[in-house]
Amino acid sequence: MPESGTARCHCGGVEMVAEFPSRFVAHCYCASCRRTHAAGVVTWIGFRREQVRITKGADLIRDYESSRGTHRKFCGQCGTRLAFESSHGKWAEEVHMPLAIFTTPVDRPPGGNAFPEERPDWAPFNAHERD
Repeated sequence: MPESGTARCHCGGVEMVAEFPSRFVAHCYCASCRRTHAAGVVTWIGFRREQVRITKGADLIRDYESSRGTHRKFCGQCGTRLAFESSHGKWAEEVHMPLAIFTTPVDRPPGGNAFPEERPDWAPFNAHERD
């Protein structure tokens, strides 16, 4: 199992390293994630805040407060979505990163679905299950 994973934005201006073990990997169908990422589903990998560090491009990271106490981070140069953070609720003290920005393997496969009741009919479902 790898000890850490590397993630980066599309332009390469921002790079981050996350130390394993991750807390989860799950597909999210909530309307907020779908709109933010312009996608039918967003697959997230979660970490405790202290497990994630920015190794390049901290000055490029922009912050959008999508709801009270909930922040979505993105690269100000290319627009790549980088992280979800909340200061309250069950995800306080965590950093959730889109799995798609990782350039190296992670420590676990997707294992669940969040907010499946918000999934539009056209979005894939149970992508973590194999036929």
